[in-house]
Amino acid sequence: MTTLSSKLSLETAQDYLREQAARIDVDPMTNSVFALAQTLFRQIEAGDAKLSDLSKLADEVHLDLIEERADRFRAQHSGGKAKSAREDLIADLDALAAKGLDAFRSAVEQPTGGIVFTGHPTFALSRPLRNALADHVVSPTKTSRTALMRQIRTDSRAWNQAISLKGEHDEVQAAIAHAATAQLAYAEAVITVARKAFPDEWRSLNIYLPTLASWVGYDLDGRTDIHWSQSLTFRLAEKASQLGRYAEQLEAMSGSQKIGPLAKLTQRLKAAADETAKHADLFAADLTDPDNLVPAANALTAHSSRTLLDADEIISVLDGVLPKADDQLAANLMALRAQVQALQLGTARIHLRVNAAQVRTVINRDLGLQTEDRELGRLALAELAQKARKSKPVPVNFADLFLEQSTARRQFMMCAQILKHIDAGSVIRFLIAESENPATVMGALYLARQYGVDDKLDISPLFETPEALETGGRFIERLLEEPEFLDYVKQRGYLSIQLGFSDAGRFIGQVAADMAIERIHNLIARALAAKGADVDLLIFNTHGESMGRGAWPGTFEQRFDHLLTPWTRAGARARGLQLRHEVSFQGGDGFLHFANPTLAEATMSAWCRHTLSDPGDTSQDPFYTRTDLVWDFYRSLRGWHENLFDNADYGRLLGAFSSALTVKAGSRPKRRAAGPVGPRSLRAISHNATLQQLGIPVNTAAGIGSSLQREMERLVELIDASPRMRGLILLALNARVLTSLPALRAYAGVYDPSVWIAHAKLAENDKASAYRGVYYTLRNTETAHSMNQIANYLTVDLGKFDRLIAQLNDAPSIEERHEGRLDIHVLHAVRQALIMRAFTIVGGLPRLSERHDASTRDLVEMVAELRIREAVELLCEIFPRSRDQDTPLKALTEPGSEARVASYGYDRIHKDIITPLDDIDRTLHGISLAIAHAYGAFG
Repeated sequence: MTTLSSKLSLETAQDYLREQAARIDVDPMTNSVFALAQTLFRQIEAGDAKLSDLSKLADEVHLDLIEERADRFRAQHSGGKAKSAREDLIADLDALAAKGLDAFRSAVEQPTGGIVFTGHPTFALSRPLRNALADHVVSPTKTSRTALMRQIRTDSRAWNQAISLKGEHDEVQAAIAHAATAQLAYAEAVITVARKAFPDEWRSLNIYLPTLASWVGYDLDGRTDIHWSQSLTFRLAEKASQLGRYAEQLEAMSGSQKIGPLAKLTQRLKAAADETAKHADLFAADLTDPDNLVPAANALTAHSSRTLLDADEIISVLDGVLPKADDQLAANLMALRAQVQALQLGTARIHLRVNAAQVRTVINRDLGLQTEDRELGRLALAELAQKARKSKPVPVNFADLFLEQSTARRQFMMCAQILKHIDAGSVIRFLIAESENPATVMGALYLARQYGVDDKLDISPLFETPEALETGGRFIERLLEEPEFLDYVKQRGYLSIQLGFSDAGRFIGQVAADMAIERIHNLIARALAAKGADVDLLIFNTHGESMGRGAWPGTFEQRFDHLLTPWTRAGARARGLQLRHEVSFQGGDGFLHFANPTLAEATMSAWCRHTLSDPGDTSQDPFYTRTDLVWDFYRSLRGWHENLFDNADYGRLLGAFSSALTVKAGSRPKRRAAGPVGPRSLRAISHNATLQQLGIPVNTAAGIGSSLQREMERLVELIDASPRMRGLILLALNARVLTSLPALRAYAGVYDPSVWIAHAKLAENDKASAYRGVYYTLRNTETAHSMNQIANYLTVDLGKFDRLIAQLNDAPSIEERHEGRLDIHVLHAVRQALIMRAFTIVGGLPRLSERHDASTRDLVEMVAELRIREAVELLCEIFPRSRDQDTPLKALTEPGSEARVASYGYDRIHKDIITPLDDIDRTLHGISLAIAHAYGAFG
């Protein structure tokens, strides 16, 4: 029998887990994770192990998991070699060129979509650790491994606490800079192939580059902390940066050549960049003070001779030089021209986002229309269409922005000011979250017309709630029936929609959400094509990097096909409808794909290859012909997840200590400040991350086993025969591999009052008192009961899924899955032992003075909720350290007691209680980061 009395290591811990798990044949209640956790806890209590031993073990597992993540990332990014990614892209372009100039031109000049950088709370890993990970992906060496371990051992709690919107904006701009370089690399690849294949015609190409966009600093959905002036400050800073880049590119490509127009343009860009930077500084002041607003607004609106407002001014100069330039300069100018067309005067396009409720407030209050009333919905839509038709633009200045109280109106006004005074050619996306009523979109069009921005604004409903996914097709059909909205779509040249994989997956399960989203893609495509309007359909699929947020955990080709299926693409082509596809790369996880130039180019190359690819023949996939079986499965799966989501035990599971398992990872709060309580108040990213921290990514792994039990044989046949169905089930299988019910039950053990009574029975008096103190705190809570109830519920379902998996070809065995979870099980056990140790530390505290308005019980409750940092701060206040002997008070000349130091310090309490608690908090923080690597998410 393996013991842990020898030197604690990952190997001995894994062996212990294996031997404990083997006891399940004689004891079906055995739990290897909790057995390890209790053994570690007892060793710490007995003095046979130190907290530092557990911290070192956690770091060892962290290094293993981050290296495995790096391996997966490297495989996804062409082995971490930009050259390999470029060669694959050029091979595809060569094949396209072989079809002739017309085919090549049609492909490379066609708008196909692009990449959107989104934010939210997904920056769990510090930026230095993410940079070290990116470096290790590209060049795995002993040095890069050492750098990883150095960052793993660094206490990053202060970094997380300091996360701000500005910091997130800095991060997204760094990612965008690498993406822009990769954008140019794609243009250069296209031109290289064209020069070889079409030596006489290549200069005539007008290359379309994948667009870049960002909503960091512009997304107001669920937050009120972004002032309009902050968004404008960001935009001005972005403009200054981009103008500077254009100038640098022109200088680099001109070299020693003295080309008058280019030299003048370079100086023009530098002067405009300097002026814009000064405007950004003025807007960075507190513009809630009119004394600051007036000079900032006057400077921006003055439009001096240095002001540059329209990218067409740059493009016209480039067009004038191109015909006479030598081949290399012409190629460089063509690439730059394409980038200017894509980005205009900013680093990326703007995605503004508001909530439908914010638009409805304007409609209901200012227009007296109740868009939530279903009976009045059609009347409201028609009346709003009439108002939009008759609407005349009203002039806006910064005083209007200053005085406006409505969030939605303020955003439209800000659009008007951006287009007038910053970037006239900018295309701005106006996303409306939680769209469930067409009248809301028509109300947005009315407001866009009122402020004269409808010709540059893409109003895009976001479908993410269960109801929106069910009715989204009819939603768009109804909008398109209004001539006013159809005219608007024709004016824009495309219809814009957004699909929320992450929120949808939270409500109805990820697999069911993916099926519903594919359906709505096709319903909207059908409705738009039926209008014969000769416009495109722009689909923005928002998701994260993990399985629980809609990202397929394989190759980029699999991921992009999962988001916009070949069936959808082929169906749109058959209807004569051109699709434009946008995808999100979100937060720390998403920006990692653009963390350095190599990864950025590999990612961009994969994206461009996808947009150029043929969807192939999907007509033989039975997923699309066996609709009876498929949609029965969907309804059953969706119903299972909706029942889970409404389960009171599930709500308690997510609302007790577990929400503190996720560290602060963004400037946006984890929970909604107002509105529904329970799981619905927890944002999708935080919801999914919490499940992963508990070892149960059930929104992806669960429900399948309980769906269509009577049709199991037919379901297995469909999975084996259908590429689409197999992809969905493999998504769930990947999550199942990372699901650990023993880990969940072990957390229940930590919070089980009977466990603490059992420990007290065997302990010496001083420790027994602390254990009983923990028992008294936990005895009236339902945490352990709820966790066990959910564990039982999931055991039944996942047992059925395991039986289904066993019938599939090439599925991993149960033994392989158990081995694959050993690292994670060690982390969960270490975390649980540390939580138990934290309990006993505060449970054994002496009685606190009433003047501190806190009791030992209060501190135990803080630890139970994992508010350990807060407990440490409170204890530091109650028990201050001894003052340093060099205190300025020594300058007093009057004699006093020499023993005062002992009277005014609690150094022993700091050594035995406060410092160990802080060490535990630090290690728990690191464990949360380590677990995130297994899921490729939240960091």
